[in-house]
Amino acid sequence: MLLTSKKWHVASSFEKKDTDALMDVLLKTRNVNTSDQKQAFLADGDGVWHNPYDYKDMREAVDLIVECMSQGKKILVYGDYDCDGVTATSILVRYFRSHNCNVDYIVPHRAEHGYGLTGNIIDKVIESRPDLLITVDCGITNLETVAALKKEGVRVIVTDHHTVKDTIPDADAVICAKREDNTYPFTDLCGAGVALKLIEALGRDRRFKVSGQIWKQSVELAGIATIADLVSVVDENRTIIKKAFKSMAAPVNPGVRVMNEMLLDNGKKLDETFISFNFVPRINAAGRLYDSSDALRLFLEDDENVVREAAYALGRENDERKQIEAGVFAEALDQVERTSRPEEWQLTNTKGPIVVYGRNWHQGVLGIVAGKLSQYFRRSAIVFTDDPLDNSNVKGSGRAYGEYDLFGSLEKVSEYCVNFGGHKKAAGIVVSKALLPQFMRALEKAACEDVAFVDEDPDEEDDDVLEINAKIPFEQLTFEAYQAVSVLKPFGIGNRKPVFCTDDLLIVDIQPMSEGVHMRLDLKKPGDMSSDTVSAVGFGMGQYLDILKPGDRVNIAYSMNEYTYRGKTSLSLHLEDIVPVYEDTFLWKKPDIAEELYRKGMAVDQIGKLTGRSDGLIPDADCYRASYTVLYDRSKTGISTADTLLLAKMIGVNAGIDITPFQTERCLDVFSEAGLIKLGIVNTTRVCYSFIKDPKKADLKVTDTYKRLCGNG
Repeated sequence: MLLTSKKWHVASSFEKKDTDALMDVLLKTRNVNTSDQKQAFLADGDGVWHNPYDYKDMREAVDLIVECMSQGKKILVYGDYDCDGVTATSILVRYFRSHNCNVDYIVPHRAEHGYGLTGNIIDKVIESRPDLLITVDCGITNLETVAALKKEGVRVIVTDHHTVKDTIPDADAVICAKREDNTYPFTDLCGAGVALKLIEALGRDRRFKVSGQIWKQSVELAGIATIADLVSVVDENRTIIKKAFKSMAAPVNPGVRVMNEMLLDNGKKLDETFISFNFVPRINAAGRLYDSSDALRLFLEDDENVVREAAYALGRENDERKQIEAGVFAEALDQVERTSRPEEWQLTNTKGPIVVYGRNWHQGVLGIVAGKLSQYFRRSAIVFTDDPLDNSNVKGSGRAYGEYDLFGSLEKVSEYCVNFGGHKKAAGIVVSKALLPQFMRALEKAACEDVAFVDEDPDEEDDDVLEINAKIPFEQLTFEAYQAVSVLKPFGIGNRKPVFCTDDLLIVDIQPMSEGVHMRLDLKKPGDMSSDTVSAVGFGMGQYLDILKPGDRVNIAYSMNEYTYRGKTSLSLHLEDIVPVYEDTFLWKKPDIAEELYRKGMAVDQIGKLTGRSDGLIPDADCYRASYTVLYDRSKTGISTADTLLLAKMIGVNAGIDITPFQTERCLDVFSEAGLIKLGIVNTTRVCYSFIKDPKKADLKVTDTYKRLCGNG
C-alpha cells in the first residue's frame, strides 16, 4: 500500500476568478514574457523553426545523398524498433520512394539484434549491398560497426539524437545535436525530428524537391514521434507537434488516417493525450513483442486494405503486450514489496533507483514496467532480465522519476556496465550477471551522494514536491477556464500541463471506478448547495475510498480536462493529489513538531503542555486494537509506505474511533517492538512497515514504548 501526500509548492494564488491574470502567470512560468514571445508561443502551427543547415555535417550529408540519388545507387535506411525509429525510417523511405530511388530499409529485431547498429546485424546489412547507409534514431554510439561498414566500402550517414559518449563514429556525416561541436540551436529533437530536418534540407537544396504530400506525411510522423519519445515540448518540438495536429485534422499518411478512424471514438480528442495513450502504444507493441513490420506497413503502404490489416494486427499485438506487461509488473511489484528481500535493497534503506530482475521477463515490456514502478513508488526504476544475446549478461531498461538524471548516474557507474545508452529520463543497460550486485551498490552509492548534494541546494527540485501553478477559487472551475488554459497546448516535458489547487471543497458523492482502483468525486463549495457540482477523477487513488466519505472537506490539486458523454462536453478534473481537511488542532496541523519533540526524548506530558492538548497523545486499548485490525486488513502482505496523517484518518474512519497521527505512530512503535511488524521511519510523519508472517504471541505492555507512555516519560 502506498498512501502518501506530496508537499505542495504553490507559485501563485487568486482569491477571485481572473482568467486574464491567470493566463499571464502561466505564460510567465514558461518564460513567455514579451508580446513577441507570446505571439510565437501561441501561433497556430507557426513558431520556432531552425535552418536545417545549422546542423554540423548537414551540407555533406545532402551532397552525398543527392550524389547517390543521381547515380541510382542503393540507399539503405537503418532504423530502430520503437515508434521514433519506425516513423523516422518511414519519413526517409517515403521521400526516396517519391523520387523512385533504389531504397531499402532494415529495422532490427529487439531480441535477435538488440538496439542500434550492432555487430549482431552487420552481416545482414552487408548482404543487402548498399552504397549508402543512413541510420535514424541510432548509430551515434556504434563506432566499431560504422568502421566495419566503411571498411566494406559502404558510405555512412549517422542521424541520431541520443547522448554521445566519448567520441562520434567516423562516418561520412554525423547529424546529431548532442555531439560536442554541435552548431544546431536546439538539441532536443527526437530521431524522427532529425529525419524531418534532413528531408527539409534536401528540399531546400532543390535538386530533389520534397512534394507537399511527402512533407505533410513527414510532419505527421515526426509529431507522433516527438510525443512518443518524451522529448521536451518546447522550441522546435512544440512547432512540429502543432504542425502535425494541423495536418492530422485530415491526415495525408494513410496509416495515420486509418488509426484515427479506428481509435478516435467515444468523444476522444486528437491531442497529445490521445497520441500518447492510444496511438503510440500500438506502434511500439510490434517492436516490443515481435518485429516492427506491421508498424512499417502501416506508415509505408498506400493500399487501404493493407494499411487497415496492419492497423488491426497492431491492435492485437498491443492487447497481447498489455497481458505480458501486467504479469511482469505484478511479479516486479511483488519482488520490491517482498519482506524477504535483502535488507540492503529494502525501500526504507535505499535512496537510488529501484532495481528488479526476472529471468524470463519479456524484454519488450521492461521499459513500460520500469515506468510503472517509477510512478507507483515515486522512485526511478531499472528492470532487468536475461540478455537473449548473451546469457552471461542481464539486459535492462530504466526510467527516471522527477529530476533524477538516469543517464548521468549510469555514467558514474559505467565500469560495471557492458553497455548503456539513452538520455536523462530513460536508458537501456547491459550488465554482467556476475556484477549485478556490485552495479546496484555503486548505483546506490552514487544516488546517495547526489541526494546529499541536493539537500545542500535549496533550489534543486524535490521528487516529493508537487509544483502547482496557481491556487484558484471554486468559481474558476468552469469549462471556459479549461478552454482558456488549452491554448497552451501541446503539453509535455518543458511545457507541463498546468496544475492547480483549490481548498476546502465538500464531497457530495464518492464512487469507486474499475473495481476500486480509481475513484470519482463530486464536489461542491461548502455552504452553497446551489453551486454547480464539479467531477474529479483520481486515477490509481482508490486507496482514498478507505479514508474519505460524503460530507468530508478536502483540498485538491488537479489538472483540467474535458469529458464528453452522449455528445455533451464538460469540465473534468484529474486529481494529482488530495488532502483531507483535518481538525484544527495542533496534533493534526503540526504533527511533525510533536513527533520531533518525542523522538528527542521529551516527556509526553511535557509535549501535551506545549501543544495545549493532553489528550490525543497516549493510545488506549481501542487505538491499539483498531490500528492493528485496520492496517492488517489493508496491508497484511508486502511493504506499505504511508503518511501517519492519512493512516490516522483511515483508522478513524474504518474503526469509528478518534485517533491522532501521534497515537498512530506510537501504536506502530509498540507493534514493532513486540515483533508484530517491521517498521522503518522515512521522516517524522512518514513510515514504511510490513507485517511479520506468523508472529510469536506478543505482549504489548512489555515494550519500551508502552512503558514510556504509561510513565508519561
